[in-house]
Amino acid sequence: MSRVSVVVPVYNVEDYLDECLASITGQTLRDIEIVCVDDGSTDSSADILRGWASRDDRIRVVSKPNGGLSSARNAGIQAASSPVLCFVDSDDTIVPTCCEEIARRFDEESYDVFTYGANIVPPEAAYPWLEDVLSPGDAVYDGFDPDILFKEKSRPFAWRTACRTAFLRDEGLRFDETVRFGEDQVFYFAVYPRSRKTVFSSHKLYNYRASRAGSLMTTVKNDPVYKMGEHVKILTVICREWKASGSAPLCPAQFVAFALDFALYGALKFSNEDYGRIAQGVEDALHTCWSSQELTSLRLPKYTGQMLEEACLSRIESPLARKRLALSYYAQQYGKRAALARLLGR
Repeated sequence: MSRVSVVVPVYNVEDYLDECLASITGQTLRDIEIVCVDDGSTDSSADILRGWASRDDRIRVVSKPNGGLSSARNAGIQAASSPVLCFVDSDDTIVPTCCEEIARRFDEESYDVFTYGANIVPPEAAYPWLEDVLSPGDAVYDGFDPDILFKEKSRPFAWRTACRTAFLRDEGLRFDETVRFGEDQVFYFAVYPRSRKTVFSSHKLYNYRASRAGSLMTTVKNDPVYKMGEHVKILTVICREWKASGSAPLCPAQFVAFALDFALYGALKFSNEDYGRIAQGVEDALHTCWSSQELTSLRLPKYTGQMLEEACLSRIESPLARKRLALSYYAQQYGKRAALARLLGR
């Protein structure tokens, strides 16, 4: 049995696939399994996979009708045979020692989850938020602590996390195939609360291609109203999962602060119609887990509580009032200069 399964979802990436597979087959740890899931590609990706598989018997190709990234990753989880698995998106690469480091970590402790850092490719595509979230510190947690989700650089991007395969299967953890954008956020909010031991590493083991023409990330980034609508969908799915799994009581105040920052901040500068739709969506999602009374009774920082009550639960109609509240909220979170830049969309 190989020590690590590398799950590679593949869909129409003929220009990047050779580089991706070269980085995986060239790992310093040779004892790996490479599970490539062809998700109904219509370009030459399937032919490229077959060519690589004919030259390297560690590569297994799973072919399926197109179902999206989550569906492809789930097929990879199902097919993986190693005790540990990780994910590599097919337009990215991993550093030569990535699999060796993953195997070493899981050999030394009975971890369920291991999250590491990533380099940004090309470097000029980097920006402060992305650099920050891809630069975790070194930390180990026994059981769940809210800091895992809300303090550590633990989210998003599931491709920089390795998991014990039995942990995913025993807990029934899969990617939600109804979520087209932001499936990694949903996955993490299900995985971390269930993990019995979680480790974070500052080592950057992954190379993330931050900009690719036609990618979903690029499309969403350029449409803020659509992006916030997708964030509301993500929150809704997370809240449903937390309600069903019993995770809602773990850290309600931290979750509400996250929800407001994640799905409402952009809407504060929208038109009344767009803002009202987003705010209603956030409120409905939160009400899946908590009543209005429970939400307003939470001990929240001053401006977080004000944002919850005024911007979400009470629905501010004046764009100027919303912007003032947003400026106060973000000044507390990030400092005055950063708050103004964020509010102006810079």
